[in-house]
Amino acid sequence: MRVSGGIGRGQRLKVPSGPRVRPTSDKVKQALFNILGDRVVDATFLDLYAGAGGIGIEALSRGVVSVVFVDASRESVAAVKRNLEQTGFIDRAQVVLSRAEAFLKKPSGPFDIIFLDPPYAEEMQPLLELVPGSGVLRQDSVVIAEHFKKQPSPERAGSLVLYREARYGDTVLAFYRYS
Repeated sequence: MRVSGGIGRGQRLKVPSGPRVRPTSDKVKQALFNILGDRVVDATFLDLYAGAGGIGIEALSRGVVSVVFVDASRESVAAVKRNLEQTGFIDRAQVVLSRAEAFLKKPSGPFDIIFLDPPYAEEMQPLLELVPGSGVLRQDSVVIAEHFKKQPSPERAGSLVLYREARYGDTVLAFYRYS
């Protein structure tokens, strides 16, 4: 896995071994940041289910001011820290060992962009419904949920409304607005 754009372009990232971490493909990552465009510049970013940190590190490379990485696995948290040190982005990041649901119940944020990439077997609706009441959103925040193509993107989740969907092979990126 590599950083595909921005100031860190080309740097290799280490991924924890085993089936628990499923890094977002380079194709999907590039598509995500093409869709977000200049919205990432000077934004704050929350990476839930961070895995090896590839999405958040890509965001830092492309101009995000800061990223909070959240993962429940000690191995993933260690990998994110190693990757941040290697890429030189450690000073613009916070790494939190926590389940996403528990993190969303504590005051934090707000963030301009929230990215959720839970295990493909998890249902998206309950997690998305936690986001609006958690305090992590601004009025103009965007929430992106990555999921398996056979799982539908909820049209609404609390006060989040689906406004765009992009499909890449087995992966779907669902974009939500706070309304």
